[in-house]
Amino acid sequence: MKGCMRKFLFVSCAFLGWNLLAGGDPGIRGPFPLLCTPWTAEGALDVPVLVKEAVFVNACGVAGVIWPTAGEVADLVREGEYEKGLDALAARASMPDFKARLTAICPGKTSTDALARVKTVNAIMKKHGISMAILARPPDDARTQADIETHYRALAAIAIAPVIIQTYNGKSPQPDVELLVRLATDYPAVYGYVKEESPGSKVNARMAQLVAAKPAISTVFSGWGAKAWLYQGLRIGTEGIITQRPAYADMLAYLWRQQENGDRDGTAIDAYSKLLLMYNLGDTFGGSADDMRGPHLHVLKKRGIFTNTYTRKRPPKNDKSGRKWIVTSCEMSPAELEEIDRRLDACKPYLKDFR
Repeated sequence: MKGCMRKFLFVSCAFLGWNLLAGGDPGIRGPFPLLCTPWTAEGALDVPVLVKEAVFVNACGVAGVIWPTAGEVADLVREGEYEKGLDALAARASMPDFKARLTAICPGKTSTDALARVKTVNAIMKKHGISMAILARPPDDARTQADIETHYRALAAIAIAPVIIQTYNGKSPQPDVELLVRLATDYPAVYGYVKEESPGSKVNARMAQLVAAKPAISTVFSGWGAKAWLYQGLRIGTEGIITQRPAYADMLAYLWRQQENGDRDGTAIDAYSKLLLMYNLGDTFGGSADDMRGPHLHVLKKRGIFTNTYTRKRPPKNDKSGRKWIVTSCEMSPAELEEIDRRLDACKPYLKDFR
């Protein structure tokens, strides 16, 4: 344990020193895929498969691995699975072959809820002697820019890891660009990393403003499921992507390398087009452009990571069955599975073979 603590203190001091001197952590840029949470038939968190998924995503060459999704946190905390899953991921991330930055999502209905998540992450970091990162959107009950600023200043007072601010959650106002720059200026060891995910047409303009605010702002990540990353990265200057697309982590890593080398061999458009064909599976079979699971769970199975396609949710309040969870499986016809294979085959030039 003493050795782990020395490693943790060294990593933490190095992180603080870099941020104070250079204005940012160089490891907080590039693709940061969110993991798809695997469930058992009973609706429990499948921890071994979660770790296996993180190992796969890390091996794909991405910069970060994020877990869980914000919408899952409340149920995971209620069941004690948030701490259990993060602890298992951190134990694996402490091994020398794990290079991606493990990142925890710390949302909350209130600022107090969210800060409790941060304290949990701090404890897990100390236990395993690793440096993590945090992804933190505004608390759901924030109503003004002042509320948002108060929350992030309180978070900065306890954070021992860099914090990526997600700008949109559909419940509270978005933090103004001026506020994001002010927080990054006042807390250079914590802030300066932004997942810009505004709705509608203003997202690109906000990204351009944030990119122009360098060096106070260190990294601007694209969101939107990476559906605009080719433009936002190569044209506006975002330096990474945060999206729940772990099945295609190697393609995200490839596209990032192409951005970094100026698309030297001119393959970015081809790779990105084929990635969008995979994304389109949600439209093709489920009628939802934002479906992050569904047919993509079959891709995770085909790539040898998942063993099932289960998704869980709470029963409705008027449910009389006594069920703790409703567990559903994504069933697909042979023709639909053949179409997934056909599209995945087209992606092969950009996929790693882990067989």
